[in-house]
Order: sequence, then C-alpha cells, then structure tokens
Amino acid sequence: MPALSQEICSATGEYASRPLRVGIPKNRQSEQQFSIWLSRRPIKRRQRVKLSIIGGGRVGRVLGVLARRAGYEIGEVVCRSRPPAADAVRFIGSGHASDIITSAVFDSDVVIISVVDAAISPTARLLARVYRSEPGGEGVASNKKKVVLHTSGALSSDQLAPLHKKKLAVGSCHPLQTFEDPARAINRIANTYFSVEGDKEAVRCARRFVKDVGGKSFVVPSEIKGLYHASAVLASGGLVALLSVCSEFLTTCGLSEREAITVLLPLVQGTVENIGRVGIKDALTGPVRRGDIGTIAKNIASIDSHHSQWVELYRILASRSVDIVGRGGKSKQSVARLRRAIETPIRIKD
Repeated sequence: MPALSQEICSATGEYASRPLRVGIPKNRQSEQQFSIWLSRRPIKRRQRVKLSIIGGGRVGRVLGVLARRAGYEIGEVVCRSRPPAADAVRFIGSGHASDIITSAVFDSDVVIISVVDAAISPTARLLARVYRSEPGGEGVASNKKKVVLHTSGALSSDQLAPLHKKKLAVGSCHPLQTFEDPARAINRIANTYFSVEGDKEAVRCARRFVKDVGGKSFVVPSEIKGLYHASAVLASGGLVALLSVCSEFLTTCGLSEREAITVLLPLVQGTVENIGRVGIKDALTGPVRRGDIGTIAKNIASIDSHHSQWVELYRILASRSVDIVGRGGKSKQSVARLRRAIETPIRIKD
C-alpha cells in the first residue's frame, strides 16, 4: 500500500463511508483508483465499549449520559426498584432497567458502582457472587479484564476486594464536582477533574473514560484517599458552611439571609477568580495581608460580642492567613506580631 495511504488509514481510525479524494502523485497511483481502494478498505475502528451502571442516582445518571454521548454502549442500569431504574434509563437515553444484579452486568466491559458509600462493599460482594456463578466459575469469558469502578470520593478501591480476588480490575473514579442538578452537572464536565486510583488496568480505563466524556483526571494514592476527600469537602461543603456563618453576621447587621448572600457572592466569586489567576499567596487580602493588628483585634472583639461561638473559627483562618503571608516573604517580626494579635485572649469588661 502506498505510504500516503497508510498515513490516512491510521489517522481516520474508522471505516470510510464514501471515497476520500486526495491528491496523489500520478507516477504512483491515479486519484480515482486510490479513492476506490480507500472506500473499500476496512480500516480498523476502536472497539465500542459497553458500560453498566449500578445506582441510578444523580452521579450515575450524569455519567451515563456523558458515556452515551461519547459513544459507549449502555448495558444494565440497576437500582433498588424498577421505577427509579426506568427513570434513570430515560434520563440517560439508553440502557436496560433492572432492580436486581444479575450476570448480565458482566456482559459489559466496564461496570460503574454509583451508590452511597455504605452500599459499595455489599454491592461488590453481590457482584462477586454473580461473577462466580458463571459457567466454570471463571466469570464471563473475555480476552480482556473486566473493570469495576466505584465513584466514592472518600473510599478507595479496597472496597472492591471481593472482585479483585476474582481477578477483575478494580478502581475508583470520583468526579470533583457538585451534582445538585444533574442537567447542570452535565454542562460543567468540561471543567471537571476526576480523581482515580486502583489497579493499573482500572486506572488506565478510568482515565480513558474521563477523557472520553470530556473531563480531566489525576491519580491519588489509595492509602491516603481520605485526605483527598477531606480537601474536597472543605472546598465545597466547607465553603458553604463558612458563608452561612458570614451571612449570619450580616443578618445581625440587619440584612435578610437572601440579601446577605447576594452581597457576599460578588466578593467570593472575585476571590475565587483571583486564586485562579494569581494563586493563593497573591490572592490573599484583608488585615493579615496588610499587617493591620488593630483591625484583627476589632474583628475578634465584634465576633465575641455577637457570635462568640465563631471566634475560634476566625482565629484558625487568620492563623492560616499568617502562614500564607509568612511564606510570601513577610518578616519574622511581622509574622510574630500577627500571631500574638490573633492569639491574645479577649479581655472581659467588668
């Protein structure tokens, strides 16, 4: 085959549905002959991956939709009862609704377990029993390892140990995103990172899946995955909790809760944008950055007068801010003065 023909075949990766007209030197092959040859040539296509989903909640539905759009074949969609499974299939746009885990799950190349954390291990045991029940006790015959992934952020692939013992590739694939609204989550996926961990084959499969659905991935060590999840909890739920405290302060100042959030959001959004643009150190603002000891003392006194239960929270965050400015080059003397101001006990007036 001409060198140019080989180049085009490897680049297309699919069967040509019609002649492809390209310029070719006349002394090698006529354009017409080459077009006919290319239209008949069976060019190797990437094999379609089949995916089953256990748990048709918000995360399972979103990943199902994204997988279908990426060209995956959707197999079993399993929930505790048939109605939610049917709803999930309708949302995804494909799949077979089921309320029981059967061997049909392993007709798929990849199985995603998207259930609450407490149900992951029991689900793995059920899957292991189903897999073992196949003829010969070896599971579904395949030249390629089946891959099972769960979507928990807090738990590692150790939860899938019964499946690992059956020689399946196991791992986890956690989207670092909120899923309060599945439709919105689908549109956010291009800016979403997924943490993956587990067996080498499972990690490779998970990273390919994330790439296929339009996300980005990174690997975390299985043994400290809990720390990764704590980071995610503080960045998301922790931020919500912090803003609830801030809005509580503003309601004491006379604003309604809705008004308080409305006036705080532009400040929060601007801060987050600054972090993305210049990094944490340069995005830090406020009295600690300025070395304004008087304002820090007034802040602490005001919180103690109206919402004393949150004084320690202010001190913890202010102390972390001192760590940041200390790394940014502020003198040791300035850092020491800031720490003393933050840690000074509040004087109780008689």
